[in-house]
Amino acid sequence: MTSISKRQRLTATLFILFFAILAGLTFFSSTLETMMLPKVITEKLVSKTLVHSVNGSGVLTPRKQVDLVNESGSKILKVYVKENDQVKKGQKLVTFDSSELDEQLYQEEMGLKKQKLNREVLKENIMNAVRAGDEQAIVKAQRDLELDNMDLEMATRKLNKLHKDKADKQTLTAPFDGKITKITAEDSMNGSQGGTILTLMDSGKGFEFLFAVDSGNTALFEIGSKVSVRLVKDNKLVDGTIQEIKTAKKENSGDSSKDSPNESSYQVVVSITDGGLKGGEQASLDIKKESNDKGFVLPKKWIHKDATGSYVYVVEEKKSSLGNTFNARKAYILTGDSTEDEVIAVSGLSSNDEIIIESSEPLQEGNRIRVY
Repeated sequence: MTSISKRQRLTATLFILFFAILAGLTFFSSTLETMMLPKVITEKLVSKTLVHSVNGSGVLTPRKQVDLVNESGSKILKVYVKENDQVKKGQKLVTFDSSELDEQLYQEEMGLKKQKLNREVLKENIMNAVRAGDEQAIVKAQRDLELDNMDLEMATRKLNKLHKDKADKQTLTAPFDGKITKITAEDSMNGSQGGTILTLMDSGKGFEFLFAVDSGNTALFEIGSKVSVRLVKDNKLVDGTIQEIKTAKKENSGDSSKDSPNESSYQVVVSITDGGLKGGEQASLDIKKESNDKGFVLPKKWIHKDATGSYVYVVEEKKSSLGNTFNARKAYILTGDSTEDEVIAVSGLSSNDEIIIESSEPLQEGNRIRVY
């Protein structure tokens, strides 16, 4: 009995040891196989709104600024203003030497007086011809007086024009209220015809700056809308207005055929009318706008594409008595609004999905994976 009992215990022990070794080998084999699987990093989907953001900056310049020039090329007698002076419309800015015009006026006035004296002679000729009863002499004297009337009218008009030219060209006045931003002339300076004398900024128009945006972001701006502009130097916020959105001028690269319509860039013009500005300040703005599309916001680098469409890899868990396994599954998505780095997945995902964002090896549909 004792011998049989010992054999039974030994058999039972060997049986248990066999199954323990078998289980250990199975576990070791499974563990080894799992260690050889691609290692992936995942991320749970979170609720988030896609936000478009555009930063722009530029240097403030006057919205309206004109160069006032020396139209006649006359010598400058006196400049009555200095840089940064505020002036009113019609205010005298510069006077010019009018000696040449004065001489022309004198000669024309003397010529007009001579013509008026000559008219008396022509009238006497008509009277003498009438008294003599000479029809031919009468016709000739009347014709001479009519021609003299025409000459007199032309001389009078020329004289009036010279007077107007003197009034216009002898004095330069401000065409609108503004500020003198630059003066290039001085007293007693010889002038050149068409040469710039000074630059006048229209104070009522304020300042502006512009910055470039790509075609995809133009919808963020609405002409006439108000924006907050930061003055960089003083870190001060001032009110601005979107004035214009225009196509940016492209530099000539030598091959215009390479330009793609999708790469079009635009310039946004922002105006500011703050009274403390002088021009030349650095200004910037930051515009943010939430997308109207609903869905899950994904970084574009998570998304793959094939012949079927856009997809992301998600983790698919399979449960079994020997342990749970994980597989990579393609989840095809419909994309909507996007920014440079992110896109909205409008459909194809649920809040329970875990997105595979990184893998130690390239993945294919159904691959077993290790999740870290």
